[in-house]
Amino acid sequence: MNHDALFKKLLKRPAVLKGFFEAFLPEVAGLIDFAFLEFVDKEGITTDGRKRTGDLLVKTRFRGESAAFLIHLEHQAQPDSDLARRMLEYWLMDWRNYDLPVYPIAVLSHQRPSPGSGSPLEIRFPNKRVLDFDFDVIDLYRMKAEAYVQMENPAALALSARMQRKYKERVGLTLDFFSSLAKVPIDQDDKVFIAGFFSHYQPLTPEEALQMERERYKVMPEAAREAVMNLTNPFIELGKQRGLEQGLQKGLEQGLEQGLEQGLEQGLEQGRFQGEADLVIRQLTKRLGTLSGAQEKTIRGLRLEKIEALGEALLDFTSPSDLARWLRNNKKR
Repeated sequence: MNHDALFKKLLKRPAVLKGFFEAFLPEVAGLIDFAFLEFVDKEGITTDGRKRTGDLLVKTRFRGESAAFLIHLEHQAQPDSDLARRMLEYWLMDWRNYDLPVYPIAVLSHQRPSPGSGSPLEIRFPNKRVLDFDFDVIDLYRMKAEAYVQMENPAALALSARMQRKYKERVGLTLDFFSSLAKVPIDQDDKVFIAGFFSHYQPLTPEEALQMERERYKVMPEAAREAVMNLTNPFIELGKQRGLEQGLQKGLEQGLEQGLEQGLEQGLEQGRFQGEADLVIRQLTKRLGTLSGAQEKTIRGLRLEKIEALGEALLDFTSPSDLARWLRNNKKR
């Protein structure tokens, strides 16, 4: 899944969108009626013939009146110095097409500092101000992940994955992320997706996973450990939780460091496939209801990469027929 699609799936979750405004635009959040949200799926064409793929348009009520929020997602490897002009063009297109006041926001997730957004965009003559266009810029790279992984806010936690962090602090930050996410009062399905989003951009190595699990068992009470454990999902590449947990449990029972490391290694190797299949089946059951024995057997018979693909695809399933169709198209490939 590309950056645009992943960010859109994140922000189209109402609890996450509300958290986005509360964390990054709090003065605006208090004026939005989050009970009225309509996400506009569109693929407009710009004046130079380019397809608009990195935009999310949300119709809602602002100060009690109908309005729209344009959230432009910018992920290019090289920051674009022409962002302000593109934002103006997108704003004009949406204003014209939907006949609503449009509030523009640019979310930058470059992995290097942006030279500047060009906001506000001004055109002035000696006798006249022709244009004064402004928009909010959320430049994630300029933010410190350490602060946001402490927040019990779903959007702040997810987007901290694209913020600055010191490499040596990755394990502690990841543990803080999961600890905070476990406390956020949102649906488990939202939590699982947010955990997946974070882990997609900040995967841990097996060694880092071992270090994090040691810390988790040392500093967290049992109830908190269980809450964090339940947040694993198909995006996580650090050893699929069942195998990881089995290895850790073996090491803890033996009480030996060697047993812990050996258990982790064996658990990662032996439990990855089983853990992935169990997790996907659990998520499908939560989303669609109980699966048939034949469907479970088919899923467990898939190759690992197909199970991982199913873990991503299921986020779009709305009925059992979606799963049946996917299995027909993929079980023999």
